[in-house]
Formats: sequence, structure tokens, C-alpha cells
Amino acid sequence: MENTSRLEIVPMAYRGTAREYLHYLYCTLTRRKMEIDLYKVDFAKYDRIVLMIPVICGMMSAPMRSFILQEEGNLKNVEYIIIHKGLKARQPGLVRWLDRHIGQKHLACSSIWQQGKHELHITYVDGDSVLKQQK
Repeated sequence: MENTSRLEIVPMAYRGTAREYLHYLYCTLTRRKMEIDLYKVDFAKYDRIVLMIPVICGMMSAPMRSFILQEEGNLKNVEYIIIHKGLKARQPGLVRWLDRHIGQKHLACSSIWQQGKHELHITYVDGDSVLKQQK
């Protein structure tokens, strides 16, 4: 994958404290907006945008949800990689929500199931995913 860039979505509140984790969990479980660190990216210059979407307790993480709502309509040619620990993430509802807020249908969608601390399994690949070559 040549010419790739990485943007990490970082929460702003209570950095480096136990309250940061509790706030993160609270905002995720209640679907509240979370303030994220500033970034400056021209998404139009990228051919494909791959969103790595962590799912916690069956819900998309608050920082990622806040990022998507903040960039609503600005992201094009998007692929989703959903990372979850449970075998059955509520994928169809999440994908519909993502497509609706991004403003177009995704190019591809994949699901990675994390078993234990370091073991990952690609459980679902739809479309022309960057993970197809990995499966």
C-alpha cells in the first residue's frame, strides 16, 4: 500500500488519567458526542479512506462516532473495518448508520474478531476490501 497516511482519532478529555477511560466508556455507552483532538486533513486527495471502527459492548467507540459526525459528507470512497470481541457484532445496523452519515454506500466492509489479547480473525469481507489479500 503505497502513499498511505494514518490519522489517529484521539479523545481530548482527561488525558492520561483513569477518568479518560471512564469518560470514553460513558460516551460510548450513552452515544454522547466526545471532543476529539484537532486534525487537518484534506480527505479529497485520497482515493480510498479506510476507517478502522472499534466496537465496544456492541457500540461504535465514541471518538470514531464523533469523527464521522464531524466529517459528515466530507468522506468519499470509504471502506469500513469493524473490530469487535463478540462473535456477533450488530454489523448491518452499524453499516447502515455509517453509510447514512457518510452520505454514500461503502466500497467494502470487513469484520475482524479479536479473540483474547493478540489473536485476530477476519470473519467477514464484503466488496473489494484491503483485507481480501490477507484472508
